Amino acid sequence: MSLHLLPIAELVRRDPVAVVEHFLARIAAHDGRLGAFTLVDAAGARAAAAAAPDGPLRGVPVAIKANIDVAGWPSTAGVGSRAGAIAAADAPAVARLRAAGAIIIGQANMHECALGAVTDNHWHGRTHNPHAHGFTAGGSSGGSAAAVAAGLVPVALGTDTLGSIRIPAAYCGIFGLKPGWRVVPDAGVVPLCARLDAVGPLARSVADLAAVQAVLAPMAPAQPVRRVALLAAVSAHADAQPAVAAAFAAAVAALPGLDVATVVVDSPLDPLAARTAAFIEMAREAAATFAADRAAGGISPMMERLLQMGEAATPAEIAAGGEAMAAAVAAVQAALGAADVILLSTTPQPAFPFGRAEASQGHYTGLANMAGLPAISVPAGWTGDGLPVGVQMIGRAGSEATLLDFGGRLAAALGAYRAPSGWA
Repeated sequence: MSLHLLPIAELVRRDPVAVVEHFLARIAAHDGRLGAFTLVDAAGARAAAAAAPDGPLRGVPVAIKANIDVAGWPSTAGVGSRAGAIAAADAPAVARLRAAGAIIIGQANMHECALGAVTDNHWHGRTHNPHAHGFTAGGSSGGSAAAVAAGLVPVALGTDTLGSIRIPAAYCGIFGLKPGWRVVPDAGVVPLCARLDAVGPLARSVADLAAVQAVLAPMAPAQPVRRVALLAAVSAHADAQPAVAAAFAAAVAALPGLDVATVVVDSPLDPLAARTAAFIEMAREAAATFAADRAAGGISPMMERLLQMGEAATPAEIAAGGEAMAAAVAAVQAALGAADVILLSTTPQPAFPFGRAEASQGHYTGLANMAGLPAISVPAGWTGDGLPVGVQMIGRAGSEATLLDFGGRLAAALGAYRAPSGWA
């Protein structure tokens, strides 16, 4: 079996030099069409492979999103004026991967400033969906997801502020984990929104996610999942496309076979208002974070308009938004008081062609960020046109291992994962 098809548990048994050469060759062969990487450190990867320490990720190549510091690499956050912003040290998340034997192979493309879910980057180009060229891979961790889905790396790091790990995971048909707030240290990460940001892994299986997350942060033992909450208010405020609704229905139908009951929770919740409020908060903070880049002309015109939207928010709008987010958090906590996890579609739609705008992409995913809780997206189905669809689960604080265990069981029951064609 080709090395890029092997799980991490098998890769760590192979010669790290051979593994790295295999993945470097795949990146060279395929990334010109995919656009997942903004930087490939072939020399650094080869040197690291030759000296790879023993550890749970020995010799495993990892791509790092461009807003996470890697010593000696530019920390661009997808912004045009940051090519010279060279990181002096690894972010703690990257340092932990290296200590476990992982090989940091390249920097993944992302949506500019992490403020968006398309990864059609004005400065660094488009990242295409491995299942459909010309379609978005999602974002903001689009390069991370596309590289993993196409088998250019076994695993990648991303960040998630309103769904930026889980949205591209769903669009690219892979697995993505957003840990709880600051479970993985966010030092060395260009911030977007302090109360919403999280660092986490993307991979092609739950087992691979678990192997990486165990290195990134300690996890409490997994607990049984017996009751799953369904949020009635979410469905009432956003109409999922038919393939998304069908995949969600299939996930719900699979639960009795996993010895799990469902609980419909009808808490007062306006997810649209909460998502809008969160986006305004993100834009306001980003306007300050990237002030120098704006002055230097390093922000694209489209991103500048989004930042100005945040700055234009009135005190009354900000206060109302805070209330909407607080109500969303209360609804999520109430649901987790009645059940072990919450089950939702990951996005209301599958991936779409570049040039379209889908404002509802973070409609379902943002709830976990507002509550600071862990969430996982797993493949759940397919459209008639061959595009993947995901479902996500939100868990209580500290339940990363529980989500990984239950997510793996549900994914196995659904059997929806398949690698994209054309990347052999």
